[in-house]
Amino acid sequence: FMQSLIASSLYGRIVLLTVQDQKGRSVEIPAAVYQRSLVTIGRVFVGSRSGLEAMLAAVAVHRLKPVIDKVFPFAEAREAYRHFMQGDVFGKVVIDGA
Repeated sequence: FMQSLIASSLYGRIVLLTVQDQKGRSVEIPAAVYQRSLVTIGRVFVGSRSGLEAMLAAVAVHRLKPVIDKVFPFAEAREAYRHFMQGDVFGKVVIDGA
């Protein structure tokens, strides 16, 4: 986490899935690092593994498919971003890395 905080650009953003390190201890931010950073730090809350497994089973059983607005080859990733930012997209904008 500290490496991410130090490496982040001015007004960067760090999203945390957890606020603990690998040993289960709380992550602490030294005041000196925090004060010189203009990074936004946020948390993302995710469901349980059993919830994910139930959702995946429902997707498989009901053959649910995402709505795709447009697929771009990887070489056109910038154009895909421009397309997405237009704001009139209905569904997912896919960048195909294959």
